[in-house]
Amino acid sequence: MTFSDPKQLAALYSNASFRSLCRPDRDLGSLIDGLSKIDCSQKKGHTVRSLLKIGYDQLLQNYRHEYVFKTALFKDFILSNYALENSILLNEFKIGRSIADTVLVNGTNKVFEIKTELDSPFRLDSQIGDYKKVFSEVYLVVHYSQAEKYAKIISSEIGLLCFSEFQGFSRYKEAKVDNSQLEITTMAKTLRKEELILLATVLNGDTPIATPVKLFNTCLDIIKNFSAEQVQKEYLKIIKRRIRPNVNEKVLSNQIPSFLKFFCYTENIKEKDYIHLLNSLELTF
Repeated sequence: MTFSDPKQLAALYSNASFRSLCRPDRDLGSLIDGLSKIDCSQKKGHTVRSLLKIGYDQLLQNYRHEYVFKTALFKDFILSNYALENSILLNEFKIGRSIADTVLVNGTNKVFEIKTELDSPFRLDSQIGDYKKVFSEVYLVVHYSQAEKYAKIISSEIGLLCFSEFQGFSRYKEAKVDNSQLEITTMAKTLRKEELILLATVLNGDTPIATPVKLFNTCLDIIKNFSAEQVQKEYLKIIKRRIRPNVNEKVLSNQIPSFLKFFCYTENIKEKDYIHLLNSLELTF
């Protein structure tokens, strides 16, 4: 059983696409239509769950796009090495002009930049430069077949994780902690309004008072009175709050297939959406 067009298949596997499985007000038409394009006369009787599993396995072997890497990173590396009760993983975290693929915050902090076999090293230097303004450890995540290529072009403090569809993840090179380029303004710009107010309050002891127009600069003036390391310490505590603790139980449940665990976690899935997702997965063709 195969899909005829790997690019069309890959388009079905993203957080944006899977949201339609979670909400009754979303149209499942495009997802169902995509799954219907399997080159097989035996689609009848298959569920959405089983066809998504077949499609994911084919992508894993033949067309490893970003979602496949993120799913494997979460399932085979994060869940295997870190406890979710004191760790969080954030998806698509905007920093400066770049968007970090994933960010891990626990006792340490790590940012992961994924370069699939479909990507090029273009912009890698500028991306890493942005990430180092906020986080202490930067890891590049690549397919094992491209490890040597990327090892030659990254600087000594950058870590390298290698992914194999057969053996999961291995550390080709450990990242070194580097706080020399932390930048308070860049950290502040990644925060939501209420998070920035909280950061200034925690550091200064008083809630900043300012008009909406002047609020950012008022908070920034306050936090600039502290070292970048002090600011980062409180900053990390604040962004850890973005993932609700009760999502952990859902993600670790056997009811959720492995290829949807990353989606459920980074979407911070709510109870009603979780229930609707489980129901959608059992729809039959």
